Amino acid sequence: MNDLKFKVAFIFCNEGCNPKKDRSVIESEKIIMYTVGCANYDQAEVVAQEMLKKGVLAIDLCGAFGYEGVARIMKAVDRKIPVGAVNFDFHPVLRDKSGDDLFQKDFWCIGL
Repeated sequence: MNDLKFKVAFIFCNEGCNPKKDRSVIESEKIIMYTVGCANYDQAEVVAQEMLKKGVLAIDLCGAFGYEGVARIMKAVDRKIPVGAVNFDFHPVLRDKSGDDLFQKDFWCIGL
């Protein structure tokens, strides 16, 4: 009966996350939510594509994703499903930096 449930994904970024192990599935009566942690935007793009293949109908991104990060995820799924995000210009958990500053490919070269 899982095919009748609405599948959604929540992707978050934080230092040291591994999308192969930092994940969970929450299943309620009507929804299946996949939650996956990534260390950078490159990993998040791969996870977004995986979610598309799983039949997820919407992706929500955490506040660590900056404007560029949201755009990258939208492009990764070729706008085949909606991508939404809580957005901070700078995030208090990220020491007042944007995910765009931290989670790009050259992430650690800027220093915190």
